Amino acid sequence: MEQTLRKIQFTDSVPVLMLPSQQKQLLVPNVNVAEFVVISTVQPLASAPPWMLGLIDWRGQKVPLISFERLNGDADDLVEDKGHVAILNGIGGREELPFYGIRCSGMPRQARILEEDVARDDTAVPGHVESSQVLLAGEAAVIPDLVVIEAQICRVLMNQ
Repeated sequence: MEQTLRKIQFTDSVPVLMLPSQQKQLLVPNVNVAEFVVISTVQPLASAPPWMLGLIDWRGQKVPLISFERLNGDADDLVEDKGHVAILNGIGGREELPFYGIRCSGMPRQARILEEDVARDDTAVPGHVESSQVLLAGEAAVIPDLVVIEAQICRVLMNQ
């Protein structure tokens, strides 16, 4: 956990977004998020796992859309016909995945955090694709493991 927190290089403060999912707040640095959009149409993928919601059109390209809750092993009750989506920049350097979307349950919140604002949440039960469970100024949040998430997305896309 402490190693994960150290991956975020603290100078003064780090600008982050809190992305709301049904049950958790996802904590990601601002630089990971390309845009936040509202979508109305999702093109399903044949024989994809339930967490892969399909493809959406974003800026002239097809972008995979996932349910973090489903991939993480959490229950979800998101309506799949429209909603808020955080478009994330791919960080794994994969040419086939420059961007992907994570379904959100509302609008994100911006914050600037200092190192002392973040503490390990020892009471949280970790999910399948969570790097860390933290408390940010006393509020529970998770740091998603974006590398693992991207690998899972690529695995599905390669089988389509």
